[in-house]
Amino acid sequence: MFPISSYFVYAVKPSSSQESPEVEETHEIPLQVPSLDQHLQTLRNLLGSLTVPASSEETPTVSTWTQRQLKREQKFRAAMPELLNLKLAAEIVTKRSCIQCKTADAVVRCLDCVPPGTPFLCPACDPIIHGKNVFHDSEAMIDGFYRPIPPTSFVVVDESGQYGLCEQVCLLPIPPPSQICFCGPSQDFTIIPGKQTVLVTINGPYNVCLPSVCCPICSTKWSPSIGDLLGYKYWPATSSCKIIFKFDVFTSFEQMKLASPALSQQVFIKMLEHRSFSTGRTGRICSDTFHRVFREFAFCNYRQEDLCRVEPFKCPACTPDMLAIAVDGNRKHYRFKKSRGTDEPSLFDGLFIAQDSKVSAFVDKIRSQMTIVRIYSTH
Repeated sequence: MFPISSYFVYAVKPSSSQESPEVEETHEIPLQVPSLDQHLQTLRNLLGSLTVPASSEETPTVSTWTQRQLKREQKFRAAMPELLNLKLAAEIVTKRSCIQCKTADAVVRCLDCVPPGTPFLCPACDPIIHGKNVFHDSEAMIDGFYRPIPPTSFVVVDESGQYGLCEQVCLLPIPPPSQICFCGPSQDFTIIPGKQTVLVTINGPYNVCLPSVCCPICSTKWSPSIGDLLGYKYWPATSSCKIIFKFDVFTSFEQMKLASPALSQQVFIKMLEHRSFSTGRTGRICSDTFHRVFREFAFCNYRQEDLCRVEPFKCPACTPDMLAIAVDGNRKHYRFKKSRGTDEPSLFDGLFIAQDSKVSAFVDKIRSQMTIVRIYSTH
């Protein structure tokens, strides 16, 4: 069959019976057939106009956790404008009275004394309260803004009534002994600033001075020794105590390395420096010094645990049955032999990798206990 594109209409003129009929006019009328695209569009319109109710079995279910996350996101978006306004309102400096003396205007807000202590203090009461709390972070409420100030600075008032900052000396919080000489424990000792040092805590470095106690009668002086520092969890980086580390720095770094072995030491040091800078303090930490002191601290801890017979780890090659493990592929011993390293003995010598002398003695012992079995065959 062929497609029909048009059809013809003929007009016949009537005539008498004796004459033949004549065709008078011919008209061609085109026949329009819808195309394939038109059929597809019509089908789309029909499908779009239909509404088929979905059954409960075909409806995808949303988990409870996803629903909670969606609700939390909606609540946060609804509360975001109010949270922003409250955060901006918290930065507004309002006039307050000193909580200590109840009379003067407060110019210092301590961030570590809240809530039970005295967070708002005047210039006269602030040095008295925080003279021994050198690790408290404070902010000055002058010039209409909260500005972080280091412990070595305090707010003063000049003759014109203007506020300013003045430097002060901070002492390392170590209590002196009750008696430093034979003049008697009832003497009124004088505590003066001693050697300057840098104390590094988990909140960053602090510029402090070691306390020095002087007897007013015999002029005997006392300053904390390395034993006194260790008793209060301070680890000296050098014998001269130019840099002191708090124990929490090393323990925190050790726990972070155990949780994430790929953690960079430089990143940890930068975090300490940033915490110091954000609270108004300045100071940098030498990465080489930190690395050396941390190794010394870890080695002393290992020796202490070894004396207490604490097992630091259990070797998988020794428990439950003896096995042989080759570690050359991981340790790259050929690189160490090629570089020749250093002549200084390792602190952990023989702990992780056995010494050559002990390995040779162990092999000789095994060989000496071996028995040779000869098997003879008869043909």
